[in-house]
Amino acid sequence: MIRKKLTVFLITLTLLGVYFLTSGTGDPTSITDGPPDDPWLYPGNGEKINITAGNRTQIRTTSGNQIQICTNESVKLQINESDTNPAGSLPNKTRAVNRYMHIELNGTVAMNATLCRNYTNSELNGLGNVSTFRWAYYNTSKFQWEYAHQNWVEITSEGASVRCNTSHFSLWTILAAVEESPIQNPNPGTPFECKNGTGFAVQAGSRYQIKTQSGFSLELKLNQSSEITVTEYEESPKVMTKAQHHIRTQAFKIELNNSAQIQANFSYKISNKNQYGIKNMEKLKFMFYNESSKDWEAPKHQWLEGDTLYCNTTHFSLWTIVEEETTDSSTPGFTILPLILFGVVIARNAKKRK
Repeated sequence: MIRKKLTVFLITLTLLGVYFLTSGTGDPTSITDGPPDDPWLYPGNGEKINITAGNRTQIRTTSGNQIQICTNESVKLQINESDTNPAGSLPNKTRAVNRYMHIELNGTVAMNATLCRNYTNSELNGLGNVSTFRWAYYNTSKFQWEYAHQNWVEITSEGASVRCNTSHFSLWTILAAVEESPIQNPNPGTPFECKNGTGFAVQAGSRYQIKTQSGFSLELKLNQSSEITVTEYEESPKVMTKAQHHIRTQAFKIELNNSAQIQANFSYKISNKNQYGIKNMEKLKFMFYNESSKDWEAPKHQWLEGDTLYCNTTHFSLWTIVEEETTDSSTPGFTILPLILFGVVIARNAKKRK
């Protein structure tokens, strides 16, 4: 009888343990109470580490992010951190105040984890209101950034700690609210440098001269008053699908808040072709990503004048500049040489016959 009661007690205790491990709810500070089961781990960027089932493992990344994790199966974990956003646009009126951290497990397991980033007062200078800091992850199903359900900020005299609980891993960072500032809009015919990811308004029928922060110039005219947002990427969010084409510049995406008809001209000055790895300026061309065909296409009307590439378009999308590989590697000097040698041989044979 005692053995039977003991068995029931152990089964109940096990089920409760699995519930608290997989639910990811409850007291948000519970996973951080007490020492971890394993010593601190300090993996390098991209290095795989072992996570033992049932143990509460504590990790510190190369940039200072902290992760506490407990899984129901032993797995390998890999963390890759980067300074640039490798996913979609951030939510409006937010900016990242932490490195982007891609966390992967080599299996599908039940898990509970806490992410933490400690800021000193000096680090917080210029980052905005720390009370608005929130951990967020990129939802690959919805193609958008979302906040973790359990987020909290602890402010002390030395700085602040930003934490969240999660039961899944993805691409993570910390977002802060961007304080409202007067919106600056361009004036027709006057050069205007737009801010990356910040919208601006244009009036119907007027021609505007816009320049991006990386140096792309846009001349545009719309038949409707619209709001335009230009987002630039150090690396294109869409891979180049054509084997003989190589992206040479940043990529930029232009979005409208309506379906206005567009007349636009793009241009980009290549001040130093070696900086971009360009071999042949004549092989450069603008290309845009066609969301319908899922392929890159080149507009018909484009040309090179000196060191500046131009193109005309009637639509906005994701754009970049590519270089097409040169297929003919021969040179005139080598192509005429066999003809010269062939002529010499014929002349000698003719002389012998005489």
